[in-house]
Amino acid sequence: MPPWVASAPRCIIGRQAIERLPFALRRSHKASLPLNLLRVRRASTHVSPTAINVRPNIPPQNQELYDALSGLSSAAEVYVNISRVQLALRGLAAQDAVVRIAVLSMNSQKSAQQLARLLLADPLGTEGQWEKQLGSSQNEEGKAVLLRYGDESNAHTSSPLYNILSVPSRVLRAHNIEILVSTLNTNVAISAAITTTESSKDSILVPKIQAPAATGLPVPYPTHKTLVLGEGLESAVAYGRFTADVTEGLEDMVKVAIDLPPSSTEPDADNTAEFLATNLKVGTNALNKFRESIANSEVYEHGWFQSGLPSITHWLVQYLQGPSPESLKPVLKSLICSIVDDVESNIAKQDAEQLHKLASSTPPSQTSDSILKNLETWAEQSHTELRDQLDEAFISRSWHKLAWWKLIWRVDDVSMILEDVLQRRWLVSAEKNAVYLAGQMNQAGYPETLTSNPPLPIDNNAAAAAASDPSPPSPPSPPSTTVQPPLPPWPTLIPQTRTSLLHTTLPPLQTLSQRLVLQSLTTTSLSTALATLFYISLPTFSLFEASAVAALGTVYALRRMQKVWEEAKSVWVGEVREGGRRAVKGVEDGVRGILVRREREEKEGRREREGVEERRRAREAVGRVREVLERLGRGE
Repeated sequence: MPPWVASAPRCIIGRQAIERLPFALRRSHKASLPLNLLRVRRASTHVSPTAINVRPNIPPQNQELYDALSGLSSAAEVYVNISRVQLALRGLAAQDAVVRIAVLSMNSQKSAQQLARLLLADPLGTEGQWEKQLGSSQNEEGKAVLLRYGDESNAHTSSPLYNILSVPSRVLRAHNIEILVSTLNTNVAISAAITTTESSKDSILVPKIQAPAATGLPVPYPTHKTLVLGEGLESAVAYGRFTADVTEGLEDMVKVAIDLPPSSTEPDADNTAEFLATNLKVGTNALNKFRESIANSEVYEHGWFQSGLPSITHWLVQYLQGPSPESLKPVLKSLICSIVDDVESNIAKQDAEQLHKLASSTPPSQTSDSILKNLETWAEQSHTELRDQLDEAFISRSWHKLAWWKLIWRVDDVSMILEDVLQRRWLVSAEKNAVYLAGQMNQAGYPETLTSNPPLPIDNNAAAAAASDPSPPSPPSPPSTTVQPPLPPWPTLIPQTRTSLLHTTLPPLQTLSQRLVLQSLTTTSLSTALATLFYISLPTFSLFEASAVAALGTVYALRRMQKVWEEAKSVWVGEVREGGRRAVKGVEDGVRGILVRREREEKEGRREREGVEERRRAREAVGRVREVLERLGRGE
């Protein structure tokens, strides 16, 4: 047994102490450990079912910031990206948390894998197995790759989201980072970019990993930093379009590397630039040359700097370590500041939308009640007008001109008399008062257009007449490019119903009157001719009998004309009354619908105004996080 184990108190020798032992030491001395020590280790690894939600062992210097950020995720859950908050909380809960870096390719994932290989490869060593796996074609299927530090022989738990490779890289070990290699789709249409709820910043810093086909839903993988790789100037233009909605710089968290043809001179190492020029082919050739022989070190150095990879490597490990092991990592601080800035930006957008809605002030409830009373008065007066005016129209001298026995000499005036009834007696005052009612609603803050456009019925008789017209068809007129004038902002259902009645009911009545007169004259003529023939051809047929036959035909024709015409007029009167009633009811329902919708909007507005308190709490949580960050920055 090692002497330090024998001298250490048993109460502090547990799972953590044993896990910190070197692997070989644990294996060689496991059998020599006391039985009670093994029991302590087994007891320490057992997790009670009641300890599932136990708070993590947070370092004391991060406790206040952890609590403030947790309060922000609760108070501003609508305005914050939960994935990024969870990554920040995970970083605060550990003394030296893993830093996540994503390498996303805008073209092929194979290029991103090649770049990750160049950044992590050891030029002094031979090509590792992980390099061969990373460069092989097995990852061309689009599945992401996660690079973690470890021996190549280490076995990792397989994940359906990404392939895990153990990389014995000094960069990964020294800075405690892991790299996710995937793709970034920047070929998004402008209309889709406007309607989507996710910003391009979230798409870059929280890349989506495609889940298996069983689920189909992408899984977010938040990162601290992201390196975007493009090929050619077209990729730079596509990236600029994709990030058009980002109003603040992302230089500390996002870097764009464009694979361009190599320049004749070594590029300047400008680590503050958002775009870096690189050439993967030159970097790969330089690495291969150095591995062939150390004598090619000068060629390697020249090619390595010409490829632009040193600037990318410098950015990769920049801001990963703080001034002391206990201090907050700059990359974690940048992540928290970015989260807070996003919350403030989302709250500001919500405030702007709320102010825009409040600018078009909704009318108070008393105004709605006043309009509703005016609507009820208008509806009552309109129904009364429809009844009284039509009653007067149907007992007037003009209407009596359409009596059946006057139809013979008034047959050409049928359309004129019926049109006069509709134009002068059918809801004339109701139409004018509806315009006044619409004006009152517009003045009260109801901008909706009270229009209704039912399709006019087709006149079958006119269509049949047009079909039977033997006249040659006129040449087609050129297509008209005139724009239809906008509808007036008042109810148009009454005039449209009147127009529909004029087009659908008057032509059939006019046609019926002409047909009845023609049939009556024809029947009377035939009966008179038959009576004359009987009187001439039959000697026993007296004049009285012949007159009786002629009178019988005439009475039959007139009686038939009276019955059909009076029945047609009654049907037309019923259609006119019913059409007026439906028009008034339609206008009334339309206005009531607008009032109901506005009342519903007022309720929704009240619910939105209740969100003011939620935004106030979110601002207070943001202020607490910023206050703690300032104190940590001052070293308090």
